[in-house]
Amino acid sequence: MDENQNNIVQEPVSSAGPIIGAIVILAVIVFGALYFMGEREENQALNNQLEEINTQSESDETAAIEADLNNTDVNNIDAGLETY
Repeated sequence: MDENQNNIVQEPVSSAGPIIGAIVILAVIVFGALYFMGEREENQALNNQLEEINTQSESDETAAIEADLNNTDVNNIDAGLETY
């Protein structure tokens, strides 16, 4: 019996599986973080545009209303609507 046990060759254990799994998990985390950071930047840009609209004068004079209309950028007001 001792001869049979001595002839057994142990195969080397490969550790590539856990390393590849860890790399995949890290890639998913990085891509998720980049996605959410992009969403945050878009929301910040929208909030800045809304803040600019809300900073209109409170005067009800015709000249003040006309100045507010001229200073308001409405070219990209519907930029994010198609995504909702």
